[in-house]
Amino acid sequence: MRYFNDYELLSNLEKQGKWESARELLYDDWIADINNGERLVRLISECWYILSEWDTGLISDTGLSFQVVQNTLFESVEFGITNLSSDSRFLCITGYMISLFPYLFYVNDSNHNTDVLYVEWEQRGSDMLQKAYQINPNDKVAEALNLGKSIGLAKYNEAKKALKPDLQHLFPGDTAIEMYFKDILGTVLE
Repeated sequence: MRYFNDYELLSNLEKQGKWESARELLYDDWIADINNGERLVRLISECWYILSEWDTGLISDTGLSFQVVQNTLFESVEFGITNLSSDSRFLCITGYMISLFPYLFYVNDSNHNTDVLYVEWEQRGSDMLQKAYQINPNDKVAEALNLGKSIGLAKYNEAKKALKPDLQHLFPGDTAIEMYFKDILGTVLE
């Protein structure tokens, strides 16, 4: 089973550097079927990818606003936390993303203690990832990502080795987020 919805147009937009058009496409698609967890996860993952790669040079920010993308991320994650708290795919992907870069998921201003928020969001992400694996212990992606955040390198590498033959089936597309997961889950760490 695919881990992300198939969007041929999305891949084309990304390759053309039209990241705002990609965000709009996914946002409109999600709003059209707001309770669809797969569409929500696809939107969240696109926003997370854009924001996490913002300063690396991989994302052209022409016509793109960091604040608009982050606000979309805030809105979609809040909706998911409120309405999809038992959806294992939402919990797995979003929890992983939150635990990796918690600072992308809260307002960073002088009215908030960002050190506390960072720790709270990091823990929330880890808890979501663990819950995803508890809900669906047969999900090899959730298992590997959960082990990567919680247990030593050996068990994490074992889980990734077991997952490797399925990666092309789970992430068959060539969108940025699918390539990202094929890379991180397909690489055994030393």
